Amino acid sequence: MRRAVRSALLFAVAALAVSLLTPPPRDAAGQPKPAPPAIPKNYPTVTTPATFGGKRGSTVEVTFVGTELASATGVWLSFPGKATLVEQKDPKAAVKAKIEVPADTPIGLHSFRLATSAGISNPRPFVVDELPEVEKKAGNNKKETAQPVPVPCVVVGTAAAETADFYKFPVKAGESLTVEAVGRRIGSQIDPVVILYDGTGRELPGLYADDTPGLQSDARVTHTFASAGEVIVEVRDTTYRGGADFGYRLRIGSFPGATCAFPLATERGKKTEVGFAGAGLTGVKPVSVTATAGDVAYVAPKRDGLSGWPVPVRVHDHPELVEQEPNNDIAKANVIPVPGGISAKFEGKGDIDFFKFAGKKGAKVVIQALTYELALNTEVYLKVLDSKGAEQAKSNPQQAGVRVEFTPPADGDFYISCEHTNYVSGPNEVYHLSVRPAAPDFTVTVGLDRIDAPGGGLGLLPITGVTRVNGFAGPIDVSIAGVDGVTGTLTIPAAANPQPVSPLYLPLTVKAGTKPGAFVGTVKATAKIDGKDVTQISTLLDATKAAFGGMPNPPTEVAQQLAVAVVPEPPFALTLTFDKSEVAKGGTLKGKLSAKRADKFAEEIVVAAVSVPVSAMPKLKNVVKDGKDVEVEFTIPVSVPLGPGVVILRGTAKVGGKDVSALVTGTVTVIEAKKEEPKKEEPKKKDEPKKK
Repeated sequence: MRRAVRSALLFAVAALAVSLLTPPPRDAAGQPKPAPPAIPKNYPTVTTPATFGGKRGSTVEVTFVGTELASATGVWLSFPGKATLVEQKDPKAAVKAKIEVPADTPIGLHSFRLATSAGISNPRPFVVDELPEVEKKAGNNKKETAQPVPVPCVVVGTAAAETADFYKFPVKAGESLTVEAVGRRIGSQIDPVVILYDGTGRELPGLYADDTPGLQSDARVTHTFASAGEVIVEVRDTTYRGGADFGYRLRIGSFPGATCAFPLATERGKKTEVGFAGAGLTGVKPVSVTATAGDVAYVAPKRDGLSGWPVPVRVHDHPELVEQEPNNDIAKANVIPVPGGISAKFEGKGDIDFFKFAGKKGAKVVIQALTYELALNTEVYLKVLDSKGAEQAKSNPQQAGVRVEFTPPADGDFYISCEHTNYVSGPNEVYHLSVRPAAPDFTVTVGLDRIDAPGGGLGLLPITGVTRVNGFAGPIDVSIAGVDGVTGTLTIPAAANPQPVSPLYLPLTVKAGTKPGAFVGTVKATAKIDGKDVTQISTLLDATKAAFGGMPNPPTEVAQQLAVAVVPEPPFALTLTFDKSEVAKGGTLKGKLSAKRADKFAEEIVVAAVSVPVSAMPKLKNVVKDGKDVEVEFTIPVSVPLGPGVVILRGTAKVGGKDVSALVTGTVTVIEAKKEEPKKEEPKKKDEPKKK
């Protein structure tokens, strides 16, 4: 039975791409975009504080906080640690797990998800550090009662509304220390402020930090203390907000604090010496990076054996260069290949950087400066010039992103001038410039970041959007990658335009015998462009930002995660049969939904439509308690496209007080309604002549 259902679904979903080719009507001007598919209510939602984590080489116990967390089946970690669920003797008790953090785990932000017998949770932060952890203690809300902490350490705390936390620590004469509040960078809602005072409570001049460049609104102070003594540090939200998810990790030590890596990007597979930009980096050596996989590598600056907070390095498939000064006029412009990228700085007052590239007549290129995308505050203004310095194109400061699309009017060299919009310069005013051909391209939008499927069964992932640009109009193959035992592919036809209200579905098959638990992979989209395979990884940026407290720039690899919960097999299976294999436009399709029940399972099965041919109107009945068959009916409007169509239904029932479900599909071919031929009138007989 299960095998038959799976085979039917695979066939049906393949046909689904054809059945939904006609897009829904456009929304009226000014109407909001349709919302993506909703996360099922029975899925677990984890709200464990963003500050949770552990020291490298340690084992920590986490208590999961949230909703629908009962019947946990496993924990997924983004790093190669080990998570073991603590046995629950009381079903109502809190869900706990022991997490082993390997000694070589990179410090910084990681993530975890919890799976239950109903589904899988949102991702939540898990922070790994090498500094000794200190827990915040009550009563430290005044300078006079500041909590003593050692150096180095990381204090794990939570901000309360309308108050501040104070800590005190000793310093030596000539000692350089960094004090930083890590909050937004780990998915907390706090917008932290750090203020340093001397031992008497007087504010130290200039040692105040709020929205430090490169830290996504976190705060950092680096200072060399002239004399020995005691220092008090204040930590709070900038507007005195607080609550359970306003956590912070206050790092104190002689580690360096980098604004960003420099260079900002590296060529894939090529060894690159990556340094750092920012203040207080004396004695910090570059780090050797050779990235072969992924789009981002993370590097941490080191000093005195302690690591600073890691910063991202973009990984590209084209050559990456570093700006060579002086390049303040066209004659000294740095040459940048096409495609290619270059990391640059506005180092001095009034600095204008020039770069040269070879253009071909009619071959459009995209020129882009990245700053905000790298958590930097640098504001760049671009202009494209010809060899005589005449302006050909420029960026628009009023638009999001710094970008110019330029089509050379003739073969020859062209120049890019980069200047700071606000004429600011300094060690933090860094940017990345790239020039690449405006090649045909595409993106595929996935509607959910998590789904469930039973072992040996199927799940359906909604594909809610496809964008094709620069002349690409071909089909796209979508598949899941990186999950052992879970497979699935779908071809999106060239004419398909899925929408949130009428998605296509990627069928995911779980290998029989797979144990319930949490699994994470990615959704790959591949198409042929100019005879070559081009692959994109679908992102779920909005879902990731929501899971990480509205983080402005969540980690790329987290935003690409598709989570699969392998759930227990439901105690019933469904089959769907139609009275006929073809239905005419404007006609009615009738059929039967049958339920095969496991022993002792007799509950009502609630039936709902997941997908039907465009605008088709279903009439569905639930399978009553201990019932077997129900009739189904679909009215097929004349707007339904001709060809194979698919119906996907979901049956849901209560088992142990929880919802469990099963999918079933059926296919039908839509044909034109037969036109009735007008009846031919018989010719009138001529009157015969009367006999005489």
